[in-house]
Amino acid sequence: MAPSSTSPPNGASSESEIPGKGLWTVEAIPGKGKGVIASVDIKPGKLLISEAPLLTTDCVTSSTLEGMEKDLAQALRTLPKDSQRAFLSLHNNYPGKNPLSNIVRSNGYPLGPGSEVGGIFANISRINHSCRPNAVHSWNPLLNVETVYAVRPVKSGEEITLSYTAGGPSKTRQQELKAGFGFDCKCEICSLPEAELKASDGRLVRAQNLDSTIGNAESVRYSPAKVLKNCKTLLGIYEEEGIKDDRLSRLYYDVFQIVNMHGDLARASVWARRYCEEKKRSAGRDSIDLLEMMPFVRDPSKHSSSGSTRDWKTEVKAVPKDLDKEAFEKWLWREDA
Repeated sequence: MAPSSTSPPNGASSESEIPGKGLWTVEAIPGKGKGVIASVDIKPGKLLISEAPLLTTDCVTSSTLEGMEKDLAQALRTLPKDSQRAFLSLHNNYPGKNPLSNIVRSNGYPLGPGSEVGGIFANISRINHSCRPNAVHSWNPLLNVETVYAVRPVKSGEEITLSYTAGGPSKTRQQELKAGFGFDCKCEICSLPEAELKASDGRLVRAQNLDSTIGNAESVRYSPAKVLKNCKTLLGIYEEEGIKDDRLSRLYYDVFQIVNMHGDLARASVWARRYCEEKKRSAGRDSIDLLEMMPFVRDPSKHSSSGSTRDWKTEVKAVPKDLDKEAFEKWLWREDA
């Protein structure tokens, strides 16, 4: 849920109170304005920022641009002076009329998947984009904060990045970034030599096609072995492309539901655990997604996806204990079935 007020519960935190502040600094980056730079080497799973919004868009009640500007101006006046300055110093991709609305448009993050309420953050809104980000952001409705966790190693002096798009081939990403944020992406993926970029785009198009088949309820019901094979292929693409964002945990959740649907509680338990481990790495121990999924590690049969068929019936206790890594993965993907 979005915060009910336009400011953090106890007012804006000072920089010294922000979790992870000693790990990074906000600096000017040539060609990008300001960005967030790692001050030390950072390992995956490290909390970088946990930050309440300066203000949220639920303060906007008007449907006109002029009215929205007035609503934002009124909300801004209620904030402490340092929070006002932090908001007004954020980059505006659309200078000119309606500056407050356009700062929101340039810097807002949805407060949860599908949320119509956005938040503006003093530091998180400074983090620049990469199509292969080294960090992931998520809204924690239990704490009313946005978190940013490292999902790959970050070297001291390296820029911390998030993805502003849902992925896809470079042409799709470039169009979305240009339309939404007004820049041409020159990240490490978009700057690959032509042949390598073409190969990457081919893999990502295939990933999109595989993802659509995995979401097909009829295929999952009547051709689960084929769908499971597609899941493994998709995971291989993610590994080759270095994808560590929420697409990875979503894939684990999809595999969990597929095997659970057909009564395979042993494998469902393993996939539930992998999903939880991934969520802990990218969203922390107090992630609501993690907390909601943890009970199904012990008993997948309690999940709503369980038991449409018993074609693959196993018990949780049937998870093998004596297999090496390679053999365990073959078992997990039902390659030995």
